[in-house]
Amino acid sequence: MVLMSKDLQFPIKDNFDRNAFSVNFPIYATTAYRSPEGDHFRYSRELNPTVEELSRQISQLEGSQSSTCFSSGMGAISTAFLSLLKPGDHLVMPMDVFGRTYLFARDFLSKFGVRVTITDPGTERVMEAIKNGTRMIFVESLSNPVLRVYDIRTLAESAKDNGSVLVVDDTIITPIGQRSIDNGADIVVNSLSKFIGGHNAAIGGSASGPSKIIEEVDSNRRSLGASMDPFPAFLFLQGMKTLKLRIDRSSSSARAIAEHLAATEHVDRVFYPGLTDSEYHDVAKRTMNNYGSVVSFILDADIDPLRFMSSLETIIPANTMGGVETLISNPYTMSHRNLGEQDKARIGVVPRLMRLSVGIEDTSTIIEDLEKSIKKAKKH
Repeated sequence: MVLMSKDLQFPIKDNFDRNAFSVNFPIYATTAYRSPEGDHFRYSRELNPTVEELSRQISQLEGSQSSTCFSSGMGAISTAFLSLLKPGDHLVMPMDVFGRTYLFARDFLSKFGVRVTITDPGTERVMEAIKNGTRMIFVESLSNPVLRVYDIRTLAESAKDNGSVLVVDDTIITPIGQRSIDNGADIVVNSLSKFIGGHNAAIGGSASGPSKIIEEVDSNRRSLGASMDPFPAFLFLQGMKTLKLRIDRSSSSARAIAEHLAATEHVDRVFYPGLTDSEYHDVAKRTMNNYGSVVSFILDADIDPLRFMSSLETIIPANTMGGVETLISNPYTMSHRNLGEQDKARIGVVPRLMRLSVGIEDTSTIIEDLEKSIKKAKKH
């Protein structure tokens, strides 16, 4: 396993506010700032002190030169694409990325002349599609929802050899589980709404990387309008304080739950890179600090998936992940519902697939809830 830098201490400390020296960095609820004293900020769509402080802390967390924050994770991804790609450029990405990322590349970027290659899932398939002149490679380090581990170091070497920019979405594994910049990624994006926020209370995103690139991405954020509001920024700053504690707890529980589910009747298959029989275990062990807090599994044909979810008492069915509460979803009818049948089959999203986002509850409570609901959902 890869250890976090000893220079990164948790919680990351807030900069003291210049006015009151408050322990928590405050919410600057203002549209504009007195000139000339406030000309560094000028207008809150462009820059806000609370959002600036969050960006500083995200950059420290990612180990990047610079970071900028957005009103959503898709705001970060789409702005990075629009900043780094132009008509005629070649983009390579695997099929098993977040559904909206896939649709934005396939339907929007291609319409404006970007040559988009969507590969079958897996590091090897992505590598085969990269060629001299490929402008961008985009992957999720731990894919949603089947949890394939992408070898960021190998992809970074290929990107360097071909003059490509490697953009990695680290939302599921988080910078606690893997700092992709340390593994050679050029740009890292995160949906802050998930594990970094940690309380299902706000929507936001971030992009991190070299100052020169992030300056361009940030300039386009100001023009496109995907700017973060100071109120969500404050909530994310609170989430940052407990991030490592939450991830340490939830990833440990996830591993125990995955091992239990692998031996549970009426569970056909479990997807979790921490399982020693996972095809991704070796690369995860080599590149990651932990195996993540998400476990996916396929129920067998005797279990009704919707009845299974409705029978849960502690676990909450919801179309998100990353909170302190354990959440579950059926990607076939929820997160990936907009994909066609062929696309779903191509990435392994089948009707009985479940995605479990493990929270901080007692592990035995989660396991007991899963077992009881499986029994209640039997068709015969």
